[in-house]
Amino acid sequence: MISGIILAGGAGRRMNGKDKGLVQWHEKALIDHVIEHLAPQVSHLTINANRHISIYQQRGYPVIQDKAQTLLGPLAGIEVGLEAIETEWLAVAPCDSPLFPNDYVQRLYDFSQHNKLALSWVRQDGRDHPLFCLIHRKLREALHEFLHQEQGRKVIEFFIRHGSALEFSEKLPLFANFNDEASLK
Repeated sequence: MISGIILAGGAGRRMNGKDKGLVQWHEKALIDHVIEHLAPQVSHLTINANRHISIYQQRGYPVIQDKAQTLLGPLAGIEVGLEAIETEWLAVAPCDSPLFPNDYVQRLYDFSQHNKLALSWVRQDGRDHPLFCLIHRKLREALHEFLHQEQGRKVIEFFIRHGSALEFSEKLPLFANFNDEASLK
């Protein structure tokens, strides 16, 4: 059993402050596209959001907020996700990447098991997509320490210390981030 979390807790700076998970794309919110693809791949799904909580709750999944008052980035969402799960594994997907394979969680799990990893993430054409990842709950304390030390917010730095990437052969637009208005078009 694998839990899942969708990271929707960011400030949306590159989207002019808009809550990216609620931005419309193909007539529905980005988060609804992600839910559609991730929910069938996990046994439990949670949303990490720091604003518009009641709107996210309308999707029917638990919503958890970062612990810190100041936004510490996506690792803070993964941290609260690891604290909330009852399963051993947490699959992560960002709210601003609505296109991804329907089996990426299984592929990361198989890769992690085969290589005895506590953390694995997607790499595509040599480019890392660390917010598409699978992380074991035993990394909770290490992540907490990394996140709360000075300079400890670079996702890929933590990931390289504790895991490895799996190369996916799929091409863009799979795994593409919709970080700004231009990318939505």
